[in-house]
Amino acid sequence: MSTTPISDTSPRFFYGWIMVIVACVKGSFNVGSAVFATSLFLAPMHDDLGWSRTLIFGALAVRTIGGGMLSPLVGPIGDHPWAPRVALPIGSIIFGVSFILVKWADTPLEYYLAYGGLGAIGLALTSNPILEGVVLKWFVRKRASAITWMSIGAPTGVMIFPPVLAFLISAAGWRDAWLWMGIGTIGVMLPLSLLVRTSPESMGLLPDGDRPGDSERGSSARDRAITNERSFTRKEALHSKSFWLLSLGLVLAVIGLPGYQAHWVPYFEDIEFSRGLATTALAVFGLFSIAARLVWGYLSARHDIKSLMVVQAALAALGIVFILTVQNNFMLFAWAVYQGLTLAVFFQLQALLVVTYFGRAHIGAIRGVMFPFITLGSASGPMIIGALRDWLGSYNIPFTMVIITWILAGIVIYMAKPPKVERTEAVA
Repeated sequence: MSTTPISDTSPRFFYGWIMVIVACVKGSFNVGSAVFATSLFLAPMHDDLGWSRTLIFGALAVRTIGGGMLSPLVGPIGDHPWAPRVALPIGSIIFGVSFILVKWADTPLEYYLAYGGLGAIGLALTSNPILEGVVLKWFVRKRASAITWMSIGAPTGVMIFPPVLAFLISAAGWRDAWLWMGIGTIGVMLPLSLLVRTSPESMGLLPDGDRPGDSERGSSARDRAITNERSFTRKEALHSKSFWLLSLGLVLAVIGLPGYQAHWVPYFEDIEFSRGLATTALAVFGLFSIAARLVWGYLSARHDIKSLMVVQAALAALGIVFILTVQNNFMLFAWAVYQGLTLAVFFQLQALLVVTYFGRAHIGAIRGVMFPFITLGSASGPMIIGALRDWLGSYNIPFTMVIITWILAGIVIYMAKPPKVERTEAVA
């Protein structure tokens, strides 16, 4: 593979931050227009079409599982010198069209084909293995900061999408709300995706915006150790015990993220809070999630990431205990603040831990293998919790199940030690 010669001058603005912005916006749309959108559309679609929670969230499961199953195929795209520049624009269009077509869905099959099937393809082509892999290639010493700012997209989506979609549903009806969400998705994501480049070397730059020799002359011993990290091939990663323990820990954790989050609004409506108050609490959660990412990003640049993940898992479990005790407005917003500070930082921490263990050169391919397992946990969570709620008439037992998964996740991640794989000179 030929690359542009590395320049000995650094631009005033490092282009790698464009990758961070693109990934941040994509994260906002993915969380805000998928997980929380399904939650907000639940009641009007149920009232109009008579569909159950299980059926409606089942399409989200198909979308998420399908996208995850394609990850081993699309993950290596993030390592290719030019493929992200093709895959991401196409994926952005498909992603938006999958929302638009729901406007005309009158049967479960049409809904599942549009939102579930087509959405899975769009999700895969704009997936974390691609964009996250690109970001991780552009940064090494400043990786914690890059992942921190990239991860702000998700809580921003929580702040923006629930009130906007609630307004659209109220003003235009749920069908036109899907239409406008799809148009907005294409209008924002398509232009940004055209700016993506796989690595700094492909543009004649160095990671972090360094000039040649900067990482040796001006960095601490810790920074130099990070810069000189070893990169495992996908084959080597798959032969390590660490890969499988991390994958299991991440699967257990994500059951307690999208699966739990998707049911916040229905849960609060069940315990007689208004939808408006519930969506306001979500906005508070999103605001404090942004603040939390900055705090945890600072900590992750200075402390052992695995230890931070274990602590975060314990705090996340306590947050679910908290939600089950909410009885009034004060407790609702206190819960939103606490949950914002402790829950969704999992995503930035796990990305940092995986690349710390396996390096950046083949991270797209490695993450691509992890994502089908993670996706199964992520996608099955909303459906399982919804089915249990329909069966039991309460969220108490489903949410208690999520507490257990967080505790188990912390234990498994603690057991995952840095990999020790026999290195060869071969390149996958």
